[in-house]
Amino acid sequence: MNKMNPEELFEKLINNKITREEFEQLIDGLDHEDILARYEIYLQAQFQKEIDKHFNEKEDENEFTSSKLKVSKKYTPKKIKKKNRSGNYPIAAVIVVFVGLLFSILFILSQRDPNPQHTYVAKAKLNPELITKSTPNGRKFRMTLDDGSFVHMNSASNIIYPNKFDEKDREIEISGEAYFDIKREESRPFKIKVKDYSVEVLGTSFNIQAYDDEVDFAVTVESGTVKVQLDAEGLNTTTLEKGQKLIFNPETNLTEIIESKTEDELSWREGILKFDSTPMSKVEKILERWYGVKLVIEGKDLRKRSITGTHKNKNIKSVIEALTFATNSKYIIENNSIIIKN
Repeated sequence: MNKMNPEELFEKLINNKITREEFEQLIDGLDHEDILARYEIYLQAQFQKEIDKHFNEKEDENEFTSSKLKVSKKYTPKKIKKKNRSGNYPIAAVIVVFVGLLFSILFILSQRDPNPQHTYVAKAKLNPELITKSTPNGRKFRMTLDDGSFVHMNSASNIIYPNKFDEKDREIEISGEAYFDIKREESRPFKIKVKDYSVEVLGTSFNIQAYDDEVDFAVTVESGTVKVQLDAEGLNTTTLEKGQKLIFNPETNLTEIIESKTEDELSWREGILKFDSTPMSKVEKILERWYGVKLVIEGKDLRKRSITGTHKNKNIKSVIEALTFATNSKYIIENNSIIIKN
């Protein structure tokens, strides 16, 4: 793979477009002071761009000023004028963006040994301690495991993994949603425990969706083959190939295997939110995890309605307006919640 410059790598990182190899290259660069200095310059430049952007906008894009919006008396939005450069809101918005960029770097650094020159010695101790990482609503994390396998965690997800895999097995546990690019090792299968299920591979890339607040369990294979075990005894085992998606409902005990467009299933990694005949009741949970907001969809009929659409890097206001337009509903903001109702 051709070496990319630090700025290109960092831009791919914050735009959710970085590959496993590029991610490892970025991590290696964090050990070099000259590259860290270039990252710092890049961040400062991005910070300044965000400041200029917010000061030059005619109005704040994140305001809820749609004619369809009904605002409760407890919430009174204030417009920010272009000439007023003393207000705190645009500065706060820029700081949020800047902190978001820094958060990605800090997370990467948290995965590394605090004393890099002793990394090999620390790994040689075969520390069996398990590590737990969690992603809050509105955040996504990327990480590389001890064996070189790449993991990209979606919002509201958890992963438990050993600091060092043993010589025979590689085993982790997750909940939520995560994309895996597993480094192939014939002698050490990679096992993932998810709820009451397990997924086993040698080397492949795939996506697992298994949120605790959702019934269905799904696995989508991007490359290679994946073995899915749906019971403790191993009697209900299925092997999936590239382009296949397994959906299992433990309440009905029904398993469905369909042909799937992996680019659609993995669009969340690119900041693309896709609904394909998705019930509004499920949309509610997806948006809460995606944006870190409290969303309430009222009414049984409205919750049963299905939505199809694509939203690429859209703010919550744009998505909510599209939903209410498509369902002929309205929304209000009340007690720090977005409420959609007829």
